[in-house]
Amino acid sequence: MKYRRLGTTDLECSVIGLGTWGMGGVGWARSGKANDEVSISVIRKAIDLGINLIDTAQPYGMGHSEELIGEAIKGRREKVILADKVVSFRKDDFSNTIRDWRPEFIRFQLEGSLKRLDVDTIDLYQVHWPDPTHPLKDAFEELNRIREEGLVRYIGVSNFTTELIEQAKEYCPIVSIQPPYCLLNRKAEAEILPYCEKETLGVLTYGSLGGGVLTGKYTERPIFDPAQGRDIRSGFYPYYSEENWEKTTRLVDCMRQIAAEKGCPVTHIAIAWVLSKPYITTALVGARTIEQLEMNAAASEISLTEEELAALTAVSDEIMEEEKK
Repeated sequence: MKYRRLGTTDLECSVIGLGTWGMGGVGWARSGKANDEVSISVIRKAIDLGINLIDTAQPYGMGHSEELIGEAIKGRREKVILADKVVSFRKDDFSNTIRDWRPEFIRFQLEGSLKRLDVDTIDLYQVHWPDPTHPLKDAFEELNRIREEGLVRYIGVSNFTTELIEQAKEYCPIVSIQPPYCLLNRKAEAEILPYCEKETLGVLTYGSLGGGVLTGKYTERPIFDPAQGRDIRSGFYPYYSEENWEKTTRLVDCMRQIAAEKGCPVTHIAIAWVLSKPYITTALVGARTIEQLEMNAAASEISLTEEELAALTAVSDEIMEEEKK
């Protein structure tokens, strides 16, 4: 496993991070509910493979993924960088998620996360989403207080604009951002990534596999059956939609060709492309099984040639231009 420093911090993060959204058991009905014992074994195996950054949030199963992580890292806390999130809070299902960054709510969420994780300190505490209804100043002053109290080590943000980051930095040191980023979503290249490179902020990318579509496992467009429960990928990731499927397929076909030539899974191509950017600290990737985890972890050793990167970027550029029209 390879490691990169998170911005200006002392956190040496594995370039592959374990995302735990799917482990929460809410919103992934098409694949069936995650098995808790398997999820715990996946987390423990990730640590064995050198993956030290584990990313979670209370909305991932109303805190269930945090509880699983807490169980899995007992006796191994020193080997793990815990990245959790605040502000978003889910009461019972995906449609009932609130965003609230009032100081008292931030404190309430932190106490709950610490208890579920069974730890004294969270390494990276990230503001999940902006909250336009409450003062930013109050929120980040409170975040700075809990940082100074030692309850969290560093503060990061997710889904923020550069303007919001600049405002937040007036009240609290910000060390990282977590944006969506993959070959099918390169919006972060316009402002966020250049800003992070200039300001030496760490970058954790989510959606690195496009919600699973960039694994190459789909030969036909999957239909998410409402009868099986709500699968968030059909709405959160637009690459699955009927109008976008041709573009998605065009890119995946290019990835398949490069993967065949390199003798590696398509998944490796998607992750290696993200990690080819030196300002990316960690690509967050979920795993429901040990086999998926091992495949993802092995991607850290894959390098793409200039020609391969150019071919992938050319197809991606073509798709991005079509979407502008």
